[in-house]
Amino acid sequence: MNPKKSLRLKYWFWNRQYLVVPLVPLLLCWLPILFNDPIGYTAYIIIIMAIYWCLEIIPLAATALLPIVLFPLFGVLKSDDVCRQYLKDTNVLFFGGLMVAIAIEEWNLHRRIALRLLLLVGTKPVWLMFGFMITTAFLSMWMSNTATTAMMIPIANAVLVQLRDKDGEDTEDGLLVEECPPYDATMKNDGANPGYEKNGNADTVVNSVEIVIKPTNHREGEGKSHYDRMVKGITLAVPYAANIGGTATVTGTGPNLVLINQIDSLYGSEANVSFSTWMMIGLPCMLICLLLAWLWLQFLFLDSFKFWKKKVPQTREQEARAKEIIRKQYAELGPMSFAEKAVLVHFVILVALWLTRDPKFVPGWASFFIPKFVTDSTTVIAICMALFCFPSEPMSFLWQPITWDKIPTSKEENRVAKQTKTIPPLLNWRSVEKKMAWGVIFLLGGGAAMAEACKASGLSSWLGGELVVFGSLAPGVMVLIITFIVAAFTEITSNTATATIFLPIFAELAVGLGVNPLYIMIPATLSCSYAFMLPVATPPNAIAFSHGTISVMDMAKAGFMLNVLCILVANMIINTFGVWVFDVQTFPSWAEAGTTVAPTTPGAINCSQYLQEMYTAGA
Repeated sequence: MNPKKSLRLKYWFWNRQYLVVPLVPLLLCWLPILFNDPIGYTAYIIIIMAIYWCLEIIPLAATALLPIVLFPLFGVLKSDDVCRQYLKDTNVLFFGGLMVAIAIEEWNLHRRIALRLLLLVGTKPVWLMFGFMITTAFLSMWMSNTATTAMMIPIANAVLVQLRDKDGEDTEDGLLVEECPPYDATMKNDGANPGYEKNGNADTVVNSVEIVIKPTNHREGEGKSHYDRMVKGITLAVPYAANIGGTATVTGTGPNLVLINQIDSLYGSEANVSFSTWMMIGLPCMLICLLLAWLWLQFLFLDSFKFWKKKVPQTREQEARAKEIIRKQYAELGPMSFAEKAVLVHFVILVALWLTRDPKFVPGWASFFIPKFVTDSTTVIAICMALFCFPSEPMSFLWQPITWDKIPTSKEENRVAKQTKTIPPLLNWRSVEKKMAWGVIFLLGGGAAMAEACKASGLSSWLGGELVVFGSLAPGVMVLIITFIVAAFTEITSNTATATIFLPIFAELAVGLGVNPLYIMIPATLSCSYAFMLPVATPPNAIAFSHGTISVMDMAKAGFMLNVLCILVANMIINTFGVWVFDVQTFPSWAEAGTTVAPTTPGAINCSQYLQEMYTAGA
């Protein structure tokens, strides 16, 4: 091909968004013309948003703002009804969870927890992998999956450097240790874990100096080959654990919050999906998936359970060096500060209040208040307010004498003294503005607006009627097929966007078939986080891949089987724990009450008819 033509094609591809954005509505304009009613208008808008989300030609959060423009213009919903969807109770819960995570990061408490856990598990490769996975998963339950991975990968690489054969450190056949530039973890799909990510949480940028281990082209000996596989296994273990860990809590990743938001929009609070009830489902599922991931990565990269292969044991010297690097990094943190202790106490109180608000099997503390007035968002915002007000240092001036080298007299001296002597709070608004995943909040709001429009226009009821053809399948088989489809889709699309697109459809499918909506929606939501095969699937995958120790084929080979295993676990959990917690085998009254009858008259304005009526009235 002519180089000039090739370059022109590249320019077209690089700037495709300026063509695709206006072209999509034009190509679909037949839909509202052919179906000139609220159902057709709503379908038209949702399809446009789904295409924009899948192609990511404009930012995901920007696409999520389209309902504010299009639903009022097409007469589907009033602007006031659309806008209030962007700061619902679930969005506030996510916002508060992220503020707590920001306070934890601000005082480096997450790093202290990570290093301490690694010191406890030891440095044998099998247990080292376990330590990295359990630590990453625990932190991802409460923090952004992206931020957790960005913190854990450099620690893992620094430890892996110490496990090399000391004799090969300076040889050409060893591994090169380089420093790479900061990684830009801008949201590809967002999440959430708090802090969005395509799981969430990620409209934030994580900058850090990374240690990168790169295999050279010349490898000799079984020991180096074994070491290379160990590097790949532990490097993959971190993002996989981050993706899995976020599924355990409501605030852990974006799809979980989308589910809560959709249920609240479609069925209200009667569905009874709260922080504690979700954790009864999510935590066992997370632990089983994490265990299977650990065993699978051992088999694939550490030759565990391969009795026909001879293992290459690590020497005590190598293990001691690895443990020393962890101990050294932990020692650099110094003793636990007053601020770290205070943040930890606030965090423990928050989790305890979440779990005991309405535990179902006994009355919770919320029973002392007016029913349904207090939610999980009430709790998290109360703790956030405490973080804004609590000092990061003891206020010793209350009981100790104040000593000054020089008493300030001038205005400038007073200003300097104020800056140096003022005790900062545990959380300040400037840090929140800088680190908050604002885009994810808008993304959740856009999903809630879509759900409200589907309900108000009658599109959800129409879809439910059309999807009844799937009634010939057994519910368990149908859920299994759905979870595989969702997991495949989320490999190439933001997991939050995937949940936003599919969950309203699955809700109406369940109602149309007389199945509990949670029976389909919960495993589908979990499957949105099971994206292990491609670097582009989630920001944690991309961070691990950017370090150069793994190939796309390594990730695809490990991720395919892990996808299958986790999907099977999600289906098993909904048929066991789901029956106990949510009684998913019974069609609930709240689902039947939440169905909407399609309006018999168009909700949109017929301009010509309106003008004629105005003229007649004026005459």
